[in-house]
Amino acid sequence: MKYPSILLFLLLSYSVLGQEPTPEQIKQVAEAKKEVKRMKGQKFPDFELTTLEGKTYRNEDLKGKIVLFNFWFTSCRPCVMELPDINAIVEEYEQDDIIFLAPTFEDEFKVDKFLTRFNMEYEIVADVKDFVIGNNIRNFPTHFVIDREGYIEKVVIGYSVLTDNMLRKSINKLLK
Repeated sequence: MKYPSILLFLLLSYSVLGQEPTPEQIKQVAEAKKEVKRMKGQKFPDFELTTLEGKTYRNEDLKGKIVLFNFWFTSCRPCVMELPDINAIVEEYEQDDIIFLAPTFEDEFKVDKFLTRFNMEYEIVADVKDFVIGNNIRNFPTHFVIDREGYIEKVVIGYSVLTDNMLRKSINKLLK
C-alpha cells in the first residue's frame, strides 16, 4: 500500500521540513478525502481499539451506542484549535451513553507529552497507524458520527467554526 509513506511524507515535509507537498501528493490526499466522504451511510469498518487507559472497544460491542471518532495528531494545528469545542461536546453529552474515541497514528509517548499541555476529553487511542490509514484518513481532523447500528451518520473533515454545530446536529438527530 502506497498511502502510509505518502501520509508520513506529507506530514513530515510540510510540518517539519517546511516543504510544500507535490501536486501528485495533493491529488492523492484530495482523492482520499472524497473516498472518506463517500463512506456516509455505510457500515463503519470492523475495529478493535485499546485506549491509553487500557479499555478495549470493538464495533460489535458498541451496537446500540452512538460513537464519535475524532482522527487527529498532536502537531495538527486545526486539531488543537478545535479541542475546546470537542471537549464541550463530550461534557454536554456525557449522560447520553455516547462513546468518544480519538485515534491517532502517533505513539503513546508523544501523545502523553501532548496531554501534559492540553486537555482532551475523548478516549485516546494511540499508535494505530494501520487503523488510520485503513480508513483512508489523510485529512485531519476527521470526525465520524456512528449510529446505534454501526452506520456512518456523518463525516466532518477538517475544522471550522461550524464543526461543533455539525457534530451536535448529527448527535441530536441520533438521540431522537
